[in-house]
Amino acid sequence: MRTRLLPSALLAATVVLAACGGGSSSDSTIPADTDVVVTAIEGIKWDAADYTATAGEVSFAVKNSSSLPHNLHVLDASNADLGMKLDIPTRGDIATGSLTLQAGSYTLICTIPGHANMKATLTVN
Repeated sequence: MRTRLLPSALLAATVVLAACGGGSSSDSTIPADTDVVVTAIEGIKWDAADYTATAGEVSFAVKNSSSLPHNLHVLDASNADLGMKLDIPTRGDIATGSLTLQAGSYTLICTIPGHANMKATLTVN
């Protein structure tokens, strides 16, 4: 009985962990090949109002340089969330992820209540 349950439990744990997605978070450095680097800074804002990238697989890194927790979401032109959530809960945290994006305009936001000021435009060429 025990040998039958172990593979099932391992499979269930793998599925649950894979479903979390959203990238990684740590005190590491930003990968050199990152396409879009966004930094949360004091004053509840991003470090820039505009970012650019090339269409295709776009890699993101978001860093927390403020004293508050933040997250990064990407919205398309119709304000639909594209499903990538990068959490940076403490100062120094870096999270990475990627999305396949077509040419167009996107919005980068933090969805934490009170952080509506954290909005930037991503132009993908």
